[in-house]
Amino acid sequence: MASTLTSLFLSYLLGCFSTAYYLVRWRTGEDVRLHGSGNAGTTNAGRVLGKWAFVVALLGDMGKGVLAVLLAGWLTGGDVWAVGLAVPAVITGHIWPVQLGFRGGEGFAAAIGALATLDFAFMAVVGGAALIVYLLSRKRSLAGVTGLLIALPLTVYFGWPLAYQTGLLVVVLVMLWAFQRHIRSLFGAK
Repeated sequence: MASTLTSLFLSYLLGCFSTAYYLVRWRTGEDVRLHGSGNAGTTNAGRVLGKWAFVVALLGDMGKGVLAVLLAGWLTGGDVWAVGLAVPAVITGHIWPVQLGFRGGEGFAAAIGALATLDFAFMAVVGGAALIVYLLSRKRSLAGVTGLLIALPLTVYFGWPLAYQTGLLVVVLVMLWAFQRHIRSLFGAK
């Protein structure tokens, strides 16, 4: 139990490391959240510093998702509950980083890294569906929401254990909550 709690705490702390925030702060001395969408995410890093920064922030945030899942497995001897709950913990840290006043990014890159580490084929299907929606609509918000909504039913098809399904349910709820402004804009609501 102590190792599970430790892994969750460390996963949250890993999530708190905002690649976009620190990259922009290092290169310009500015807060990335004062630009564009106002969050500390990959797209905003790209807006401020260019495509190379988008790629670096994307890889950094995906990497912390990967690391959180691997660390949880290592610390707990592969306990499925610790591994499954490391996913929402790292994403929660990304969205609400304590050291940045609980104002981070949207968590998609961290989610991609963490979920691909749990099950690469699952993430490829979810990501593929989201990509198709994006290519047809050119709306990242719609693509992201589509990915979130199809993810849970797909866990049954992929035979995920209850621990992973529970972790993903928390992820979906957290990300839909954090993404609500974008969801409302899809439907023209203010």
